[in-house]
Amino acid sequence: MSKRRIISEIAFVAVIILTLSFIFSRSVKTKEQSSAESDAVGEVLEEIIPDEAPEKDFILQNVRKIAHFFEFSILGAEIAAYILIFRRRLSYALLSFGAGAFFALADETIQIFSERGSSVADVWLDFSGFFLVESLIYLVFLLVCFIRKRAKKSVGGEVDG
Repeated sequence: MSKRRIISEIAFVAVIILTLSFIFSRSVKTKEQSSAESDAVGEVLEEIIPDEAPEKDFILQNVRKIAHFFEFSILGAEIAAYILIFRRRLSYALLSFGAGAFFALADETIQIFSERGSSVADVWLDFSGFFLVESLIYLVFLLVCFIRKRAKKSVGGEVDG
């Protein structure tokens, strides 16, 4: 393995660790700190989203839930990209879904110790963000591989029928 590839892989893992650190750092905050953070984001969103937008109320009432879904979506994208770039094995892809569930469970467990409480629904919400984006990335990758394989066959002189 080349030195450049090793450095790239280490950098990629560092980004994933930083993302996990960011997610978990949000969960160690007290209920008051977390609410203040969500309220501040809500105020910004209230200014940005037009009043006539039908989804405005939903977004403002669910800022924290949307943020968790988004954070775990980013984590899922990073892990899927890592696997596709550096590992390229189905077993790693399947294991990554288990890792996503573990990280979602760990995130909610941390909230128990910060006296915010936890929720099984929040574990599912976090994992859903992870699973959705990671699955989409794998699906697009497989679709691209399939299209390339078909294009290679048709260039090679085989006739599709």
